Amino acid sequence: MSSNIARLLLAFFLATITLALPTPSTTSKQNSVPLNGLPDPGTLSLKYITLGVGTQNYSCSAAGAIPTSIGAVADLYDASMLMSPSKLSLIPSFAAVAYSTHTWFDLPTLGHHWFSAAGVPTFDLEGKGFLSAKKVSGVPAPSGCIASSIDWLFLEDDGRGVSRNVQAVYRVETAGGNPPATCSKAGVVKVSYAAEYWFYG
Repeated sequence: MSSNIARLLLAFFLATITLALPTPSTTSKQNSVPLNGLPDPGTLSLKYITLGVGTQNYSCSAAGAIPTSIGAVADLYDASMLMSPSKLSLIPSFAAVAYSTHTWFDLPTLGHHWFSAAGVPTFDLEGKGFLSAKKVSGVPAPSGCIASSIDWLFLEDDGRGVSRNVQAVYRVETAGGNPPATCSKAGVVKVSYAAEYWFYG
């Protein structure tokens, strides 16, 4: 499927189902990340918008224990088409649609997200950027999000000197990802989620 046809189908698909999905935020101008209480990017420039689809991972020491976060793994799909003023209305529902329909609209892969062995949030944009990050701020997902959605975050370069071309990232418009209140058994629990990741440099 050509990229133009895929984008037209995406726009039509989102337009027809957006009313049935959460709309947790609005974005009023081009290159304006939805903040909902997160710090403003200031003088940083928006580089990429990606759709992250993957799992939030939790460790369970025993049945009845409270799950402990051990990071996340996600594929990052290039959704920079949302930077176009004519597509801004799609932003609030983009991750929710991906989460609800288990699709990422034939978008090209831009990179991957994981946590290092030392627990460092890592983003590899396959030659276009690399971010070794630290959490700066987090806020609960707005009430309009899909139930059990993980927090929205602002992360920035952790200063280890390995990041390239990007300095910060927002995780916003989250869908899913929160663990159950207690563990049903010992082991690792993987919870599906989707989110938008906005990269700045």
